[in-house]
Amino acid sequence: MKKLLLFVALFLFASANLFANEYLQNYEMALKYKKEADYPNAIKYLLKALKEKEEDLEVAQNLCFEISECFRSKGDEKSALKFINAAVRNYGATLEDIAASTILNKDFLKTANASIDAGFYDLHRIYLLKSKKFERKEYVKLMQ
Repeated sequence: MKKLLLFVALFLFASANLFANEYLQNYEMALKYKKEADYPNAIKYLLKALKEKEEDLEVAQNLCFEISECFRSKGDEKSALKFINAAVRNYGATLEDIAASTILNKDFLKTANASIDAGFYDLHRIYLLKSKKFERKEYVKLMQ
């Protein structure tokens, strides 16, 4: 019985370590491609890293910002804005998080600011409802 428990514990530890390594490998590959200005491949690996870290909200927000910056760098500002919105809707990014980000291009943020502000509160409400931080009754009272 002790051997079985030890085996299960080792298996769980190895699995957790493998997933952590997979995230790091994907993230490092993404940074390599981003540095080489190969944005499609950088986005591909950032998306893989995001799938691994969706539960870690701060990391997921920053990965969305990295993806957004890759899209902006390749000239696709519409998709860049979509990933900023995804950071708000799916991972709870605030306007302060967006403004304080060292990843996002400040000139882009100045031009996209009106679009970000216009949809922010609706996206943030969606995040709050999805995250179940509020019960619906409390949420309705909060929004009145």
